[in-house]
Amino acid sequence: MEHHFNHKAESFDSPKNKFLADLIRQEVKNQVVDFSDKHILDFGGGTGLVSLPLAKQSGSVTLVDISEKMLEQAHLKVEKQGIENVQLLERDLLLNPLNQLFDIIVVSRVLHHVPNVEETLAMFRNHLVEPGRLFIADFVKTDINQHGFKLDDLEEKLFQTGFLSVKSRVIYSAEELFLGNHAELFLSSAQKT
Repeated sequence: MEHHFNHKAESFDSPKNKFLADLIRQEVKNQVVDFSDKHILDFGGGTGLVSLPLAKQSGSVTLVDISEKMLEQAHLKVEKQGIENVQLLERDLLLNPLNQLFDIIVVSRVLHHVPNVEETLAMFRNHLVEPGRLFIADFVKTDINQHGFKLDDLEEKLFQTGFLSVKSRVIYSAEELFLGNHAELFLSSAQKT
């Protein structure tokens, strides 16, 4: 099946996407501080813009995506940079969970594409060690921007799924940020306990 993100793979590393990925990664770094020995799952990680730069300072990075073309781009980077502790997987974790637990899960600008958010959050929880951490970066849902999440709704879903220490904040906003409209990008973090 040709996935609709495949055609975006070549152009995905645009200056805007790089900028947003750097911003998100910096926010995650501010909260995690020490990545050594940490195993990171980048869910829907695309070309690896957010997580690949973390590989050298962490235990490992597992990048999972359903787009083969995105993963090809990620693979080129991994080879070019000689990163050895990265695994790239083309699979749907809802249908096919990993037999592996992670310290950190990063979900960057992906969750608004997911049909069943509750089920997906539960799947994340099942892939985390205790006390593992989940980071979700996505867009704030507004009247103008219907894609994304109202923060209190998302936080409520996280609590219902069994996450604690749920915190969110808007980390960036701009005109024409998303689909040509003004949008706000948030980062939520939560802990499995």
